[in-house]
Amino acid sequence: MKVAILGAGHGGQAIAGDLTLAGHEVRLASVPEHSTNIDLLKAFGGIVVEGITSSGAKPGFAKIAMITTDVAEAILGTEVIMVVIPAFGQEAYMKILTEKAEAGQIIVFQPGYYASLVFAKMLKEAGREGELIFGDTLSLIFAAKTKGLGHVNIKAMKSELPFATLPSINTAKALWVLSDLYPVFSPAYSVLQTSLDSVGAILHPVTTLLNMARIEHNGPYRTSHYDMSPSVGRVMEAVDKEKMLITKELGMETFSYLDMVFSIYKVKASNIYEQEAQISAHNVQMTPGDLKHRYITESVPYGLVPLAAFGKLLNIKTPNIDAIINLACMANDENYWEMGRDLTSMGIDHMNIKEVAQYLTFLKRPEA
Repeated sequence: MKVAILGAGHGGQAIAGDLTLAGHEVRLASVPEHSTNIDLLKAFGGIVVEGITSSGAKPGFAKIAMITTDVAEAILGTEVIMVVIPAFGQEAYMKILTEKAEAGQIIVFQPGYYASLVFAKMLKEAGREGELIFGDTLSLIFAAKTKGLGHVNIKAMKSELPFATLPSINTAKALWVLSDLYPVFSPAYSVLQTSLDSVGAILHPVTTLLNMARIEHNGPYRTSHYDMSPSVGRVMEAVDKEKMLITKELGMETFSYLDMVFSIYKVKASNIYEQEAQISAHNVQMTPGDLKHRYITESVPYGLVPLAAFGKLLNIKTPNIDAIINLACMANDENYWEMGRDLTSMGIDHMNIKEVAQYLTFLKRPEA
């Protein structure tokens, strides 16, 4: 299959190398302003994959078919396009896809953080609504890390990765194709579920912020299981409880943090602290080097801020979610409330709950 991977960070390199070793024709691309890794990989001609592969192919050197900063060239004639970019960088790629993507191509935002809702609004404004099939995953498919120049280590793969399209009536059609790449992709109810159920939106900012003194004193340091402690786990459970109140009021069947992690890693426990201690993929890690890491700059404005916005829409108080957002704002001297995705940027600010459900399922907007 011809596949374009947009983004050459940890996740993009892992997926590009893995799919190449599995026998697919892979084009790896970044926009010029994200060209540092692309320039290095061009010199090597590919990526050395260590650890595991999804197909069982032997890890080793993956010669990528195309490595470029011309995104339009990379996506030309491909069946699947995976946008493997942190949420704060997605819109640069969305603009190109809005203009250059071909009708019928399948676009996957991995992970989503409400990306499909933003992209749908852009397509509508460009007069291209209904031409493309696109959707979001809950998270990255791999736990992976680059190891110096041209090397990526794939530590683990999700046992199941929820995915949905916008509208969700296209999910089965997309999965029919995507299963040839990754059979672990599984259907979610909607792109709202894949974003609301993101474990990273809770795990990453809470653990980073509550270990910020150690991070700032030591810089990036080797740790295990996100330096989780019982009290950090309880903070995460308090945030997750508010998320579940919101999703219940939205009328959505979503999963608690414990249930979602069980779905992904098949690890069951009675609380988050005990569950995290059993996740082998998180056994050995490096912490962020500072608080400007995507664990804060992505997960807070693109994960927690939209969640708080849904709480406000539904008149549900979210003091614990708000506390984590405010702590991040104070720590980084940034206003993540203004930077984050809101109902307007997602194109659903004028809809009630019933209308949102219709939009997610059928891309049907309320009559003006």
